[in-house]
Parts: sequence; structure tokens; C-alpha cells
Amino acid sequence: MPANQWRQFEIASANAASPGARIAAVSRISNSMEVWWIGANGSVQGAFWYEGLQWQRYEVAPAGSASAKGGITAVSRLPNTMEVWWIGADGSVQGAYWYEGMQWQRYQLAPGGAASTTGGIAAVSRIPNSMEVWWIGANGSVQDAFWYAGGQWQRQEIAHAGAASLTGGITAVSRIPSSMEVWWIGANGSVQDAFWYEGGQWQRQETAQAGSASTTGGITAVSRIPNSMEVWWIGANGSVQDAFWYEGGQWQRQEIAQAGSASTTGGIKAVSRIPNSMEVWWIGANGSAQDAFWYEGLQWQRFELAPNGAAATNGGIAAVSRISNSMEVWWIGANGSVQDDFWYDPAPDSLHIQSNIGFPSGVALGGWFDLTLTRHGDISFSGHLHDSGADSYDTTLVVVLMTPNGLAYSVTHQGKTHGTLEPGSRDDDWVVNVHSDLVAANWDSQFSKATWRSSANANSLIGQALTDFISDLAKQLAQELGKAAVAAVIALI
Repeated sequence: MPANQWRQFEIASANAASPGARIAAVSRISNSMEVWWIGANGSVQGAFWYEGLQWQRYEVAPAGSASAKGGITAVSRLPNTMEVWWIGADGSVQGAYWYEGMQWQRYQLAPGGAASTTGGIAAVSRIPNSMEVWWIGANGSVQDAFWYAGGQWQRQEIAHAGAASLTGGITAVSRIPSSMEVWWIGANGSVQDAFWYEGGQWQRQETAQAGSASTTGGITAVSRIPNSMEVWWIGANGSVQDAFWYEGGQWQRQEIAQAGSASTTGGIKAVSRIPNSMEVWWIGANGSAQDAFWYEGLQWQRFELAPNGAAATNGGIAAVSRISNSMEVWWIGANGSVQDDFWYDPAPDSLHIQSNIGFPSGVALGGWFDLTLTRHGDISFSGHLHDSGADSYDTTLVVVLMTPNGLAYSVTHQGKTHGTLEPGSRDDDWVVNVHSDLVAANWDSQFSKATWRSSANANSLIGQALTDFISDLAKQLAQELGKAAVAAVIALI
């Protein structure tokens, strides 16, 4: 996103954070965000925001609880809960959890000496009743702890001693509920990958060979659609490297920022706010904050988010996209502050769709339709069909809108045109105006971002036949957008 659309402010003043600390963030619900970092005194600090209110701060763990140079990570497996983990000052792995209406509670996930005090930590929640956490062991192994609701935490090792850099990052994604993938920086500067499918064992592969990555740098990953993953890391030469995968193919690599662009000791973070876009941020070699963004069908583009000297060159960076038209990024300032940059994509006031109506060869019908939705919830649907043949037709036209949350909305018109073999109008003209509170209430985050498809049938479909026609069109659109399924189909007209 162009730099002039971003706005910056400070959520914690100078010396609030360890200059070499990592930082983590989640958005558990669309109108709230939470961010955590390692304090200058080894505490774990948190800040939260609710729409319409100011940022507020609190302490999760007191001074001396965390390694000043260790990682921190968090997930929200359900809208009413969050969990955060960090590397303890003694090399333990510490956790804290929160449920709505209760106070934060703390526990120890792994004892002292279990983790590298300068290594990273990552977590995912692939299904609502489970969480998994990975960290760099004190011996350079990769350790894993997993939890299922109703049970205790269990641990396993997924990479042996010496497999990982003691000062490198680790990241993970779950692209589908039955799979997880984790990447880390190898002790030799390689990028290592381990993947798991439900019912199977963890398997390993190498994403990038020795010397490809900074052994003190960060790594991040996203899965923007269920059949693809992308991972980025800081190169040994200060470049930003990218590897991407599509189901059925091999991993491919590219460079999105040349040598010297990134701090070899700094963090990197990525999000995918909509299925056809990704954005990645990193700490520049000069202490700037850098940004690169991608839209499907286009090349990566770059800009500077914060100038030279704004960020700690050995500090972390975190980001979330709480709604599809917004992103927020936090990083550790050069003075130990915590800085925040946010972006909103101003939603248009209306969504206007105009298209010709086509039919299979041999059907002597043609026409057009015009559909407009506004941010106030007004919907206008008009159109024209003309019968230029001998036969008459009972017609069905369906327009399906799919919003970013996977819901489908249908607009349907059924009419009749008369051919030369029977009396009646050869034209079918219609104008329908309705109001939808649902459209108005979900305009900015959903309907303003909707994607559409239309289909026409030269028959009057009724009952289950009409339901199936609409459902098939919705499924086709979902597949084109890389969505696993249609959450629901709701009729607007």
C-alpha cells in the first residue's frame, strides 16, 4: 500500500521495550487488536484496543520473566480467548492465557534450559479445540508442544540437536484444518521445513540451501488460499527472500528485496488481508521499516514505511489484518519504544455491476442487467431481455456476490419473453429497488469488497432446481477465489 495512506503513532514510550525484543499480535474479533512485547526489564507487556476507544496497556508477566532477546508468539483459537507464549530468562517456555471476563493466568510449558534464550517461537491453532507451539531448543533442536481441549500439553521433538540456528527465527501456518507446516533457520543458514498431515508423522524437507538465510534473522509465512503457502526470510546478505508453493507443484523462489535491504538481525512479518493479496514488512539495515505488497497478476512493489533510524535493527515486527480493508503493523523503536502504523482502504460508497446476459447457442435471447448496492443498504436491480426468435422462453437470471468472509448472496430475476409463435411482448424489462440492513451493517468490511458472477437459464427454475442453480454458481465462484467451501447462500432479491 502506498506510504502516504499509512498513519503512525506510538503506543509505548522510549525504553518500554528491550531493543532486541520480539513482538507479537492477534485480532481475536474484528473490532479489537492486542499486541505483546518483551519489556526492557524482562517483563512481558501487553496493549489492547477496542474500536472507538484508546489503546490501553497492562503487564502480563513481571520483570525478569522473559529473555530480553527471545521470541514471543500468540494465537486466538476462539473469539473469547487468547494465549501468548515467550522464552523465559532461564530458557524455559512460559505461557499465559485469557478468557473473556477473567484475568490472565500463567503457566510453564517447558522447564528452564528447554529453549534457546535467543531463539524464536511460533504457534498456530488449526482447529478451535487445539493449539501447537514450536521453539528452538537450547541444543539447536526444534521442539513442539501440542494441546487438545480437555487434555494436557504434550511435547515432541521434530528436528534433532544442531538442526536450527540458536539465534534464528521460526514460523508456522495451517493452510487447512488437517495440516500444519513450520519453517526455521538452519544452523548452516539454510531454511528448513517440517510438515504434518492428520494421521501421519512429521516429515522434513529443505526449502533453501545452506547460506541462504541470516542465522540471526527472522522468518514469516502465510497461507492466503487453502492450496498455497508462502514464506519469507532475511537473506545472509541482507536481502529478503521468498519461497512459494501451490498444491501439485514444487517450491519456487524469488527475491523481493536486494542485498543490504534488511537488517540481518531484525524481524519480518507478513499478512494476507484478502485472498488475492499479500503484504510483508521487515526492519531495514538502516533502521527503517520496509514494506512490500503483491496483488494477483502483478509484480511485488516496495516502499518505505518508516524512515532511517525509526526501528531497532535487532528488534521484532508484528502485523495483523483485523478486517479486509485494514492492516496494522508494530515494531520496536530504536529508542525502545513501540511504534504502530495502520492503514485503511477507504471503501467506495457503492458497488456497481453492469453486464450483458448470454445464453447458449441456439437460444434466441440476449440482454443486459444492472445491479447497484450502496453503503446505506439500498439495492437497485434492473435489466432487459429480448426474444429475437420463434420460441418463447421462461427465463432465470442469477447474480451471486461473495464477500471476503465466504458468505454468498444471491440476486434473482425470473421472467418471460414471447417469440413469434405466440402473442405477447418480445421484451422482459424489470426494475427492483429494495433496502437491506444487512448490506448497510457489513458494507466496509464485506459488501464493498464483494466479487460476483452471473448465470442465466432459458427455463423458469423453481424449487430445488432454482436452489441448485444458485448453489452451483456460488460453489464455482468460491472455487475461483480459492475458498474451501461456501459458508452460506443468502438471498438479497
